[in-house]
Amino acid sequence: MSHLLRLSLIAAAMTAFLGYLVTSHANARAGGTEVVLDVRGYDPRDIFLGHYSLITTELGQLDAVALAGEDEFETGDPIYVVLAPGSDGNWQPVSLHTMRPDTGTFIHGFVRSSYRVDSEPTEPVPGEAVQPAPVHRIWVHARFNIERYYASREMAQELDEHLRDMRLEGIQTTRLILSLPPNGNAIIKGFEIDGVRRIDRLW
Repeated sequence: MSHLLRLSLIAAAMTAFLGYLVTSHANARAGGTEVVLDVRGYDPRDIFLGHYSLITTELGQLDAVALAGEDEFETGDPIYVVLAPGSDGNWQPVSLHTMRPDTGTFIHGFVRSSYRVDSEPTEPVPGEAVQPAPVHRIWVHARFNIERYYASREMAQELDEHLRDMRLEGIQTTRLILSLPPNGNAIIKGFEIDGVRRIDRLW
């Protein structure tokens, strides 16, 4: 086999493999359940890593006591969060699990940290017979591979402006659009900005 033929076969194999990856990604994105999450915050760009926004959603910090499912998580544990849509179309966490749920729409991630917080009860209200109880919370911080969004320079700047205005004015204007395939590994499809969907093009 000549050197040129060998290089041609290697190039063809690499091209086929890349094509398989792109096709698999496109099929997973198109076939998954679409989920929309409110964006809570952002950190605009890193000059060393290009134009992107660090996206914060409600899933970044979860109160295991307030949600159904399991409460005990360790750093590095897999976490599955079952989601359900609210009346406004925004999806919210319902329950937390260390194993893949059998039913429901869920997102898969990994636990960054988990800790318990016990606060003292508030002062009793004069005349009230029932004393306020102490508040118990178990905060679970997790990552779901949706926290970093790469964009063109123009799109990154637009996101920065909308998220900055949202923080200053307290009005929810930006939502993250995800696709959740059956394994729960989320794929970012784009954003909803001021009610307008901005779906990323694959090519």
